[in-house]
Order: sequence, then C-alpha cells, then structure tokens
Amino acid sequence: MVLESSTSNEIQYIQFNDEASLNAIASTDWKSIIDEVEKFEKSECKYLVLKHVNGNFSAGAQLGEDSVSVMDDVSNAALALWKCRKPVISIVDGIAAGAASNMLLLSDFIIATPETRFIEVFVRRGLVVDFGGSWLLPRIVGIQKAKELMMTSNEINGIELDKLNILYKLCNSSELDSEFKLLIDTLNKQSFISICMVKDQIRKGLDKTFQDSIDIETKNQKSRFLHSDAAEGMLAFFEKRLPEFKNTLDE
Repeated sequence: MVLESSTSNEIQYIQFNDEASLNAIASTDWKSIIDEVEKFEKSECKYLVLKHVNGNFSAGAQLGEDSVSVMDDVSNAALALWKCRKPVISIVDGIAAGAASNMLLLSDFIIATPETRFIEVFVRRGLVVDFGGSWLLPRIVGIQKAKELMMTSNEINGIELDKLNILYKLCNSSELDSEFKLLIDTLNKQSFISICMVKDQIRKGLDKTFQDSIDIETKNQKSRFLHSDAAEGMLAFFEKRLPEFKNTLDE
C-alpha cells in the first residue's frame, strides 16, 4: 500500500508515496481510495486534495498478476471520485500516467506545473483506457484530440494541458502551495452548499437531456431561495460587503 492520507484545516489530503515506482498505485490502494472518499464525504472536511510527492503525481497502476482481479476496484474507485459531492482538487508535478492521468480529470480543479507529464499510456502496454478516461477526455478536449492522446500514448506537458483548458492554474513548482491557498480562499468566500449543488448539477447534466437539466436546476434553485445562504448573499450585496455564509452542507 502506497496511499497516504491526512487532514488539516478542513482539508483531506491523499498522496501515493513510493518513490522507487514513481508513486505507482498498489493493488490494495484502489479499495483504500473508495474508503477515503467515503470517509471524506462523512467528515467535516470541505475539500479533498490529491497531491504529488517525490516530484511526481503517480505513474498509474502497478501492473501484476492480480491486475484482472482488482479491475472492479479500479472502476469503483473512479466512480467514488466521480460521485464525490464535495470539491476535489489535484496538485500536480511530474508524471501522471495511466489511471493517474484520468484521476486528474475527475478533479474539479487541477493546479499543475509546466513539468507535469500527462500520459494516457494504456495502448503502449497493450491495454485500453480505464478509470473513466474514455468518457471524460473526449468531453473535455474534443473527440479528435482525445483519440490522439489515447491511441498514440503521446505525452503532453503542463503547458499543453493548460492550452487544452484542462487546468485551473499553471504555475511553477515553487508556486503550487500559494496558488492552492488562493483557490481555497476563493472557494471559502462562496456558499459551500451552493458549490456542491452546482457540482452535482454539472455531473448529472452530463448524463441527461437539456430538459432534465433544466428540471434539476429549477428544483435546486427553489431550495436555494429558501436557504439562509441566499438571504445572506443578497443582503451582503445590498450592504456592499462580503457575505458570511454558513459553509456547511446543511440544506
């Protein structure tokens, strides 16, 4: 097991720590990801952060004899991150390959360096794309670019990721922490329940028709108008001050 988890100041951190393997994810880690996401959802923490260590994010899954037997765990870990109600943030430097590259795509915000190496390496290993990549990447970068990246295993760096609108912020490695803090400060000025509901609307909308999405928006907005955060947001606007939201998931 190479997964490490810690919490600090309403933030839960996850990293894969095995320098020798470029932080490759062990077979036992997939269930641990599911457990950690479930723990995060039930906790007081507001943000889940997937972060690099030892100069790399992760080289992807450790391949071995048990690869077939853990494939369901791999897919369920992807589903856990996809369905996570609260914001997921990735802080990335170095290699992010295979399942780890698609783990980034499941994040709501990605902060990365120019030295980041994003590789959909699967076909080079005689495999197919997993961890949701074949669904996510075409929707983010377009079908043709997704085909190029997934069918050639071409490596792209952080600068190219930024040009493809995959990143929230591109910065030097020395600026990763400060840019992350700026993002947290920005998010903390918003209504947390509204952030989570917007995330849920986007996720559900990708699987539904326009009419279905409108219905979800209408239902959610009606509930917002009756919530104290909405009253505080409007009052702060008229009083020309920053709102003081409850910052909870209390609906």
